[in-house]
Amino acid sequence: MFSKSSPRPLIVELMDISKQNEAILKFFISGVGNKVFSIGTSSEVEAYIVDYDFPGAKAHWDEEQVADKPRIILSTDNPQADNSVWVGKPLSSKKLIEAASAIKDILTKSPSVTSSTSASDAENLRNEVKPKKPDGKAVTLATETLVPKKNTTTEKVTTATLVSSGQSVDDNIDTVTSKSKDFIGRSIKSESSLSHIAVGKLKSEQVPKKEPINKPKTKEQKAEEVARREMRWKELCGENNDTSTHQADELRYVPENYFIGKLTGAVRLAKQSQQIVEIQANPYSIYILPNEHLIFTKLGVDSERFIKFSHDKIQQGEMNIHILSSIETGKLELQMNQQPEHIHSLESYLWTSSLLVSKGRIPATMDIDKKTALRYWPSFARIEAFPYSMRIAALWHHSPDTLIEMATKLAIPQRYVFAFYNGADALGLVEHDPKKVKKQIKASPKKKGGGLISRLFKRLLGGDPS
Repeated sequence: MFSKSSPRPLIVELMDISKQNEAILKFFISGVGNKVFSIGTSSEVEAYIVDYDFPGAKAHWDEEQVADKPRIILSTDNPQADNSVWVGKPLSSKKLIEAASAIKDILTKSPSVTSSTSASDAENLRNEVKPKKPDGKAVTLATETLVPKKNTTTEKVTTATLVSSGQSVDDNIDTVTSKSKDFIGRSIKSESSLSHIAVGKLKSEQVPKKEPINKPKTKEQKAEEVARREMRWKELCGENNDTSTHQADELRYVPENYFIGKLTGAVRLAKQSQQIVEIQANPYSIYILPNEHLIFTKLGVDSERFIKFSHDKIQQGEMNIHILSSIETGKLELQMNQQPEHIHSLESYLWTSSLLVSKGRIPATMDIDKKTALRYWPSFARIEAFPYSMRIAALWHHSPDTLIEMATKLAIPQRYVFAFYNGADALGLVEHDPKKVKKQIKASPKKKGGGLISRLFKRLLGGDPS
């Protein structure tokens, strides 16, 4: 049995969550939340964390309910779901801790749930997150709001904040104001001047909130969305026309002359040394965390300044790579806890950076006549997609080929294949070794009768699905 000073973490699985929110949650769980949550395998999971604001998530869970495993539902509005704990956005560390405690109550009280979670575990977790009043009595945060006395000095700090679809990260920073001890003994601040945002088991007698009215978009709004999307695709893949093999030199660039060259070099160093590496690019700093697969920087890939930053050639000595010391690592951890909106997925950051720099061009050292192979599919849930990207992945992984031949077979503009190559190469997914490529070509499945997989593959490539 676990002692009161160290309750066992709740084993969870993250489902239907955007790449940015997933990165923030994983950072929270790997850091200050490691005594509250633990990410486990499917066989040992006790509860799911689901973001109902993620496109398609609510419909997916309404169709495929897992009756014996409760859910922590992250959403702006109360979904009124059974066997669940609703946590309203914006989120903070305190709300996630309370949600874990409520889930442990559900697991303890439900006879149909097979779980090693004990009642004492749930009680211990609640005790750890209750701040003390001056008289030493515990305060139940779920039912009481603390109001600071006059002349009391308070500070504001930001805590882990998740964003919902269509929300700006900057608009969602949750502040907390009174000093207390956090659940692992570190000194953090807890909410006091803010009214408590409800988190707990959803009951049938709760009054449902009015559903927001989704007004249909006007033709002008739809046209603006299409224009923005097409503009983004031009930023990622360029506007170059198709070329022949002997003219391909006109579409080449030298990655080492741009930010992407420094970024991929810093990522290699971080993985080899297993230490945090900083790219010093005045006035910006980009930190690579290899073990967490994260990047921390104020330079987001969606900003106009990053697009310009990516396109500009770097001068000698303009960017430096630096391995952080233990003292610098501690300062960075504090900064990340206070500014989680600047945490990015390493995979997503590398992918988008490489596309913005290359703009549908090919690296100077790339042999355009050489066949290459795609080792693995990229995670499309984490990367920024563009037209034909899934079709390119399907064909390339199925049958290694040259880039121009792949564009010909798919009957698509070459710039999309070139862009995909740059992104996949930055992630280390491209196989360049001729022997391994040849081996993968031989291993490619031969064309057979119309099985289900064959039909699906043909449909994905744009062929006749029948």
